Formats: sequence, structure tokens, C-alpha cells
Amino acid sequence: MVAARTLFALTLIGAMGCGDDGAPMMSLDGGAPPDAGELDLGPRVDDGGPGGDDMGVPDMGPPPPEPPADIFFVGNSFTLGGPIPLLVQDLAVSAGFPEPNVDYRAVGGRTLEWHRADPDPESAPDRIAEGWDVVVLQEYSTRPTDAVGPAERFKEDATYFHDLAIHTRPSARVILYETWARREGHSLYPVTFDDPGDMQAQLRFHYFDAADNYIPMMAMETPNVTVAPCGDAWERQLAGGEPPILHAGDDYHAGAAGQYLNALVLYSTIYGYSALGLAPIGVDADVARELQETADATTGITRPPPALGDPVFPVGQTVRIDVGPTAAGWPALTSASDSVGPLTTDDGESTTAGGSSATFDGVQTGGLGENDFGWPADVSADSLWVGSFDGHDAALGRGATLRFRGLPAGTYELVLYASRTGDDAGNGRLTRFTVGSETRDLDPVDNTGRTATFDAVSPDALGELSVAIAVSPDGGARFGYLGAAVLTRLD
Repeated sequence: MVAARTLFALTLIGAMGCGDDGAPMMSLDGGAPPDAGELDLGPRVDDGGPGGDDMGVPDMGPPPPEPPADIFFVGNSFTLGGPIPLLVQDLAVSAGFPEPNVDYRAVGGRTLEWHRADPDPESAPDRIAEGWDVVVLQEYSTRPTDAVGPAERFKEDATYFHDLAIHTRPSARVILYETWARREGHSLYPVTFDDPGDMQAQLRFHYFDAADNYIPMMAMETPNVTVAPCGDAWERQLAGGEPPILHAGDDYHAGAAGQYLNALVLYSTIYGYSALGLAPIGVDADVARELQETADATTGITRPPPALGDPVFPVGQTVRIDVGPTAAGWPALTSASDSVGPLTTDDGESTTAGGSSATFDGVQTGGLGENDFGWPADVSADSLWVGSFDGHDAALGRGATLRFRGLPAGTYELVLYASRTGDDAGNGRLTRFTVGSETRDLDPVDNTGRTATFDAVSPDALGELSVAIAVSPDGGARFGYLGAAVLTRLD
């Protein structure tokens, strides 16, 4: 994984409780994968088609700030979902920045006012008093409105946390994490708000009023506050219709696509760089690109991030990625939606290349550890899989993606590998890989030496090389697999 997940359990106190508005939240399952067999990772984000609108952006945003060494988030389930802090951390690393220290205090159903009075030793005031480069504040989703409010209390509480952050560290920046309107058809319409546009207009007014007027006027410390316009990005994206569906099933929390969009806007607001070309995390690569464009159109920031602005990958060098739940010393993509990088070559050369996985259906460790390449056993024994327990026809509708990013223009050789014991009761496991218009089939059954090799492929204009993984239509497989990827720059 790009980001260490040691913070994941911290402050998960709210994840088992109420959501932003008191709705129960789902727990998060953990545990190691079985030694063999396909472990289903559950439903994925809908692979939606084009959406959003082209509202245009300026050529360049303001000069970027210094990358933060540490970021602290305060909020409720709208921060917990993802969790947003760790998504931002992963995006920052995928952009080529040093991994920031990220932590958060997020408790479902709570306001900033509640956080001010929180007696817990890990309370937001106590944690902010430790000193942070960036503090992100997310309010209860209906408080910064005229219809529910009181919006004035939101601004008072935001000012309190602003002053605490800057008093502790005068160089600190405070980011107000603007939330989003309920989905069309939610019970708040038309009783509390006329429609989503009305709700978003009220949220937008009060978040920006807090940053532009209230805090500068009322703060005891020199003001340094801005808005991350996440809710505005939702409105822009939804103006083009669905899919992708940004909301979760309750029509007010964020689903995976909404969480990713929020993280993109927060990343760009914090770092001052474009979101375009960052790793797809939890969403299909095409959906990720669409949401990145929406984020940039909303923030107006188009400066490419370091890892994408000047890509580095020496000619003749090779990078490797282990794909599967057990890390074996290689850089690894260990879950259905994961990121890794920047990658170092076999000869120890630094590159800007990174990799990401998206929309796989599960993990398995039932391959053969023996292989003909001298690779570590865990590289060949595990993999990610895509498919369906309902049979070959159902599996044909599934698809996953491996994506390399941060690649200079040129020609590359790509070698793909997977191994799985047994032939799945005669169904076989024939897997199809597609890069552009080229396809290769690979049989992973008891494999120790077969590969799918693309001899000469090139990244797109954004330095990305995408591999589609699916069951081959030429077989009867229920599952397709990817266990390792080796990329060499030829010229």
C-alpha cells in the first residue's frame, strides 16, 4: 500500500455508530485472506460512463504552498467514509509528494460544537494543540444552512478551531471541507430545502462566508483559511447526470465515487496541484479520470503534480509489481483498489512510475510458489481476481484494471503473470489482458512459467498505461487473475 494503515483504527469510534445525521454506518471487515480459494470483496462501484459538464478552467491556479508534513482532520461520518484522510494521503503520494503524517478525529453524527466540548484525551482540541501544518474542518451536513443551521454557530466553532490551529503553529493552514446536498428524491426535499440546488447554494454561501468574511473578521489569530469546494464539485458532476453515482444507498452519505471526488478536491486544495492523472482508488480508471476532470474544473487548479509533470523512467530499466494480498519484497498492490509508487528499478534507479489496481473482485493465495523466474514464492502464489461465482456468462460482464502512471513517452515491454492451482472443476481459468487494441490470453492453471507479454506498448498523453483484466471469452472460466507485472522501458 502507498500509505501505512496504522492509523486506520484510530478514531474508528464513530464508524460503528451514527453517520453524519445519525444514520448507522457499516462496519469494516478485516482479517487475512484464506490460504486458498477466492475471497469475495463485495460489490464494486458502477463503471459509469461519461458525465459532468465542461465549464472550463483557467490556465494555472495560484502558486502552490509548501507540501505539508502533517495534516489533521476533524469531522464525522463524512470524514470517516473512505476514510477521507487516508485517501488524501494516498493521492498525495501518487502525485509524487513525500507521504504526509495524517491523523483524524471523526465521530459519526457530531458537530464542530460537539468536538469543542469533547472530554476525550484524543479530542480534536487536544490533538490540534499538538501543532499541524494543515487542519481540515468538516461540519455536520445541515448546520451551515439557513433552513436548519444554526449557520452562525458553525462559523463560531470554525473560528475557534482556526485560532487554536494557528496559535499552536502560526504557519498552519485551515481548510473548510464543504459538504454536499442530498441526492434528488431525498426526504429533505421539498420540505426542508426546495431541491439539491437550494441545499447546495446554502452550504456554499455559508462555507465561503466563513472563510472570506466571518473568520477574517472574528479571528484572534492572523487568518489563514480556505474552502475545499467538495460539495460544489458534486453539483458540477451531477449536472451531467448519473452514473457514476456519488451518493451511497441512503442518498446522503458518499459512496466510493463520492469519497474519491471529495479526496481529489481536498488534495488539490491542500497541495495546490491538479488532480488529473492521480491514482484511481476505489473506482474504475475511466470514472477516476472523469472525476479528476470535475475536481480540476471546480478548483481551477491545472498545474501538474511533480510525479506527472516531469516523468522519469530510464531507458533499459525495469520495474516490478507484485499483485496479490501477501507482500513479498516487491512493491505490491495487495487489494482490489490499491496504489503503489514511486517505483525503483531493478538497478536501484529512481522513477516517477507508480501502479494502481481497481475494481478487482477478490484476492487469493492458491497459486504455486514455485516459478521459473527466480521470483519470491509469494509473488507467484497470490493474485487478485475478477469474475463471478455465478458462472462464465456472468463473469464476462466483470472487468478490472491495472494502471501504470508517471511514465515518460516511449515504448515499453509489459510482462503479466498469474498462477492458480486446479482448473476450477473443469471451467478453466483462462484470463484475457487488453492494452489498447491488443489482447493476450494467459492460462494460470498450475502455472510456473507462462506469461502474457506485450512487446511494444506506449503510455497515453498523461503518461498512463492501462491494462484491462477479465475472463477470456474463448474459455469457460469464472475467474481471471493477475499476480505480477514487469515493465521495461525499451526506448
